[in-house]
Amino acid sequence: MISDTKLQTLYDNFLEFTDHMVGQYGPYEVAGVMMAQALSIYKSSMDQTEFDRIVEHISASRDQVKTFTGNVLQ
Repeated sequence: MISDTKLQTLYDNFLEFTDHMVGQYGPYEVAGVMMAQALSIYKSSMDQTEFDRIVEHISASRDQVKTFTGNVLQ
């Protein structure tokens, strides 16, 4: 399991990259690519039951998604 510190570093680095990509391509295009890649990673590394569970969990958690604040992706 990854440590909280490493996970935060990964998140911060990916957010910086994402912000850069949004500036070049737009938020919907980047989000679409990210979603497709994320689902492909899950599908490639999980069995069908696990994959179905994570997709259901993502869908059920949609009301808990937070928006970015400050200058992030602006």
